[in-house]
Amino acid sequence: MLRPAMYAGVPDLPIVAKLRQEGIEAKDGSAIDRAVAELWKAVDKDTLRSVAIGGRPRRVVRLDAQFTRGVPALRASRGRGFTLLRQSNPAYHELATWFGLLLHTATLAFRATEVQKLARRLMRARRIAQKTDGQKKPRGRPSRIATVHPLISDLVARRKWNPTMGMKALTRDVNRAGKWPQQMSQDTVTRALDLLYEQNHDRRFERVRHERRPRKRKVAGDRSDRLNHERSGRSSGS
Repeated sequence: MLRPAMYAGVPDLPIVAKLRQEGIEAKDGSAIDRAVAELWKAVDKDTLRSVAIGGRPRRVVRLDAQFTRGVPALRASRGRGFTLLRQSNPAYHELATWFGLLLHTATLAFRATEVQKLARRLMRARRIAQKTDGQKKPRGRPSRIATVHPLISDLVARRKWNPTMGMKALTRDVNRAGKWPQQMSQDTVTRALDLLYEQNHDRRFERVRHERRPRKRKVAGDRSDRLNHERSGRSSGS
């Protein structure tokens, strides 16, 4: 199931094509190896369940990923199931508790519905890779800072703007110089200017930063309170 999902439409290897032309039934070993590797990768991610079937009466036992790693050649694309398992291996005794003396006749299997889901995921991944030509499509809105950089550099080089003129003036000049579907915000222009200064440490791009002073809190006994106190004193004196 996996090999067609991964390689359908891909030309055969030259050696495989040559052997088939000569009437020899040949298989692409590397394609089989990669398909088997995808199976075990899914087992490790717990998206595909591997099971052992055997014994009398017949039993189906789920195998965890760690157990399958401990059985020699079980994960190999040309593996021999449990035939290479020896009594010195801890997995031997665990398998014997399930299948008794018939443990070597147990068969490794995967659920067909889960393999089909894995094949669909691999096919979808191939389709996306072909559409994007192997390049990941960036998520979110593309950054506009790179577009602003040349305009800021040009304005500074022509002395149309300097840091003493402030960010509002630079934002206005950038929007006048460029033709945008939507005007650049002052925040975008500010970040672009800061990035230019970080890159070349040219003081012409160093922004004058203004620190906001904290607002004074209202103190008890201010002018309005004093006026109320004076009024109450007058009324009591009369």
